Amino acid sequence: MITEEERQSIINEAIERALLLLPEVVGNLIMSQAKMIKLSREFHKKYPDLVTNKELAASVIEKIESENPGGDFSKVLEKAAPLIRERLRTVKSLDLNTVKRPNRDLSSLNVIPKSDHGDL
Repeated sequence: MITEEERQSIINEAIERALLLLPEVVGNLIMSQAKMIKLSREFHKKYPDLVTNKELAASVIEKIESENPGGDFSKVLEKAAPLIRERLRTVKSLDLNTVKRPNRDLSSLNVIPKSDHGDL
């Protein structure tokens, strides 16, 4: 059994170690974010035609990134480029302005009313 003083000493030591690691962790996060911004800018410069629909591009990139967790993000972007182009072609071919409503008139189906079925 440990005393309350020993317990508090262990807690204090753990807190001190965690606080000493904090600058390194934050530094790594900042470096990682800076790298992502740089890669994003390079992607936009290399593929300006793919930037027209950022939501579509982001969804494709997220999908590829989820299929390759922990992979190099620059490779993810390279894999995404042809898929984004393909999706853009598909989206451009869609006509979202003239949506036809389906015919919901079911009178021609000769459906027997529920009361005529009896107990099933």
